[in-house]
Amino acid sequence: MALALRRTYLKVRDHLVLSKTKIPPRNYALSLDFRAYSEEKNNNPDFSNSTILVENGFNVQELPVVIRKLKDLSDVDEVTANKTSSTTSSNYGLIQAEFRECVDLRDVFSLLSKCTKITPHIALGAMERIYDIEKGPNTLIDVNGNHINMAKGAILDKLLKVVAKTEDTQTILYVLKSISSFMEPFKYKFCDELLFRTIDNKMTIEQICMFTNFLIENKSNPKYADTIDKLWVGFVSKECDINEYNIATIFSLLPGLKVSKRIVLTLLEQKLSDLWYKIKVPVMKQILNSFVDEKYLSFQSFAIIGRWLHTNIHVLDDDSLLDIVSKITRLKYTDDQIEKALEKYMKLKGDKIESHVLIVGILNHCMQFQIRNKHILKSCSEYFQNNIHNIPPSFMKSHIYPYGFLYFTPDNGKFWDSIEVALLNNFLKINVDDLSLIMLSYIYVGKYPLRLASKVFSPLYLVKVNNNNNPEAFRNLTLLDTALSLECPNDYAGPFIPKDQWPKPVGQDDRIKNIVTKVYTSLEDVAGGADKLSRDVMVPNFSHKTYLIDVMFHPRGLDVKTLNWKTMSSRNVNVAMLVHLPDHYCSDNTQLIGPQVMKKKHLRLLGFKVVSVKYSIISKFYTSFNMKGLRQYLIDNIKSAEECL
Repeated sequence: MALALRRTYLKVRDHLVLSKTKIPPRNYALSLDFRAYSEEKNNNPDFSNSTILVENGFNVQELPVVIRKLKDLSDVDEVTANKTSSTTSSNYGLIQAEFRECVDLRDVFSLLSKCTKITPHIALGAMERIYDIEKGPNTLIDVNGNHINMAKGAILDKLLKVVAKTEDTQTILYVLKSISSFMEPFKYKFCDELLFRTIDNKMTIEQICMFTNFLIENKSNPKYADTIDKLWVGFVSKECDINEYNIATIFSLLPGLKVSKRIVLTLLEQKLSDLWYKIKVPVMKQILNSFVDEKYLSFQSFAIIGRWLHTNIHVLDDDSLLDIVSKITRLKYTDDQIEKALEKYMKLKGDKIESHVLIVGILNHCMQFQIRNKHILKSCSEYFQNNIHNIPPSFMKSHIYPYGFLYFTPDNGKFWDSIEVALLNNFLKINVDDLSLIMLSYIYVGKYPLRLASKVFSPLYLVKVNNNNNPEAFRNLTLLDTALSLECPNDYAGPFIPKDQWPKPVGQDDRIKNIVTKVYTSLEDVAGGADKLSRDVMVPNFSHKTYLIDVMFHPRGLDVKTLNWKTMSSRNVNVAMLVHLPDHYCSDNTQLIGPQVMKKKHLRLLGFKVVSVKYSIISKFYTSFNMKGLRQYLIDNIKSAEECL
């Protein structure tokens, strides 16, 4: 018995993937694993399973293939002559109606004998009617008392062959999708037939998708599960037929693929880069659905999505934009194109937006990626002020907190005052978690909601918070109480929450801890000795990361644990150096986010000079072994330290 590998597997592609980058030509190179030819492992008389090694750029992947068993190698390219022509003009519904008129097997056989040509549709109609009659409770019996089924087996076998050999692949797909239990035992044979047609390049891309989808939906069956990853060759062979309409369907199949997923994904990424400008909104939404379901990560494809969004932003309605922005946010991706697209949308349609949920979606995106775009934020604030009475209290935090976090105050000076009025009117409808974050956003930008604070710090409300056992909200309220005490000593009657006598330790960020350790020698040189330097210092009686100092320069021999931080004599003597990570800045890498602005301000109020240094710059000096440049950078920043307030 000879084994043959179809030439389909030898297909050569001209280039590979990545959005704007073309990779040199590569082949689907073959390397057969002859161990897979063992007849003991595969008793199928029509094919054997094997694998090939596929060269994909600079990567090599082993993928499953199907190899026909042929009696004569001359049959490799033989066109099957006994396939029945497609009867596309047949109306299957009418055929079924004819057979439903048959009340017994005699009628079915009689109707078949009258057909000059048995088409696949006729064969299917006859088989289904035979099954319906056989499973019925009143099966007719002939005069001799025997079931009239002597010829049934031969007839059914003939009918099945007619269906299996039809060139009308859609008919076979119909059989696979049917829920008739009669067809179930024969589906394996039809599955093999469709597999052969796939590797022989005789199925359309839509038919391959339908076949793959059927296999994925029934992957609990080992037979179907083993077939799924053998269909990759069909997608590669039909690469030129992947277009702006069916590409989303193929993307949706990715979660069901295993070993072949990478090669199909590579193909789809290339096609996405070729077709992106043709893709319509509904199709792109489907593609993003697949990205989210697959937890997909590809900056090349995401960049294409950003470019598509910027190009098509003018045709999106509120619901479509919300859907797309929400999915991009879930994928944890943004870029300049996406930011420009949102800015453009808000400029063109901001005053026509009706959905407050869209505004929340845009603000969530800005929050997650710390985008401090004044046009976007201003338009969102105008929407909020114009619709403040129609926004549900549960959405208040989502509309307000981003402004404090991104350290942004709209030009309209009434923004924060109007918010406080709305919060007072809805005080009992807003949960304490949201309320504490909203009030902290005020502090970040230097605003003080004192009327609201009087309600929050009332004894009854604090008891309610304690009874709800909400430690995170209570920590935020403690920070808020401390902040108002520091920033409004004359107008605020607090503090109302006692200092924690046994505060839990606040851990320093590991990135900061590591870089401080690495450059400690340089810090000692700048400080003038190890006894004039301390690191990871927490201000006494304060138990929050806001009051954690990364590096502190102080007079020789000072005990930082016993120092009275409030004595005026020590003001501007001690220097607090803060190492700012990239995520301490807005996306412009210049403006600190609200919590970091507040941290600097509070340390200055406590009597420190404050120095800000960038983690990225220190790391660059360290990795380039430029200790001289590092010391000069530290000295220059210390000289320009911000004095206490």
